[in-house]
Amino acid sequence: GELVEAEAQRLGRQFGRVAALARAFSTGAFGAAIHVLLEESGELEAAGRAGEAGAWADAAVRIGLEIGAPRTAEALRRLARCARAEGSLSEAASGYEEAFRRARDLGRTEDAVVAATGRGNVAVDRGRWSVAERWYHRALGLLDAAEPDGDTATLDGLRWRLFQNLGITSRELGALDESATWYERAESESDGLDDVAARIEVQNGIGQLELARGDVRSAEVRFRRALVVLGEHRAGADPVRVAVSVNLGAALLRQGRSLEAGDVARAAEAEALRGGFLGRLPEVYRLLARVAHVRGAADAFVFLDRALELVRTRGLPALEEASTLEAYAELRSATGETAVADEAREQAKQIRQALDALPPESTEKPDE
Repeated sequence: GELVEAEAQRLGRQFGRVAALARAFSTGAFGAAIHVLLEESGELEAAGRAGEAGAWADAAVRIGLEIGAPRTAEALRRLARCARAEGSLSEAASGYEEAFRRARDLGRTEDAVVAATGRGNVAVDRGRWSVAERWYHRALGLLDAAEPDGDTATLDGLRWRLFQNLGITSRELGALDESATWYERAESESDGLDDVAARIEVQNGIGQLELARGDVRSAEVRFRRALVVLGEHRAGADPVRVAVSVNLGAALLRQGRSLEAGDVARAAEAEALRGGFLGRLPEVYRLLARVAHVRGAADAFVFLDRALELVRTRGLPALEEASTLEAYAELRSATGETAVADEAREQAKQIRQALDALPPESTEKPDE
């Protein structure tokens, strides 16, 4: 009954917006049409319907390009984000770059910063940490050069996220002290903001850094803090809760607390399934496989097979397949199956080399 009612509400909303579009077209109010298209795109994206959301955003892009609308960059950015959610990373990269160029040329700093950040995120999806870092620095440079206009709250909200992202890239590149500095800046920048996302993501990010440093107890504390904030402010299934729970499970497992780690991982799996966050499931299954292996259960490799099937059938980033194959190799090695482990490790290596060998995703040079 709830599903039927929700679907009826969605269709009613869409038909209302189609009518609004018809009125806008009949009067030549194309700016209003773009607004309607982006509103519906946002609703669909929030509901996890990235493909449909992208179609509405694409319509907004087409109209915006035709009339030279200022919101064209925003529409391009939305289309790129939907493409990224669908696994079309090259399309997402080119969309973010076009959005960046248009916003920069129009002097729309906020739009340009968000587009550059999105472009960096696409590089992260491909494991190109240095490329991502350059795009984040480029976005930060735009923020630093922006003229204050009396309302800097929005730009400040963008700044902490860039600090956080640079903390991630530094960590992945092995520069742990530099990563700590970025996280400190992110925490300091977000302290005065009424931003729940900042409180969650900064705690989670610092926890990941502590894991990389081997301080698993401190990492556990950070992850639990993030989950407390999530519980206080976000009801219902949430992909961020899944991600933080996986990190918490990893911290517990490294402390030898496999029973607790398994409970956390199972809860994360249930939340991902309930919310339809399929892109989060491979990391959940990798954790469940490691928990099962530590506990001597026979189903460790079943979880990895599930992860591989998801990645391959759902078009998830190739980096997820490489990470899963590496986990497969790790566990096969531990059980003495050297040949099988070597084969999986070689497959993972080939995927990573293929990602590195991909041609530049753009003509834009982020380090200029």
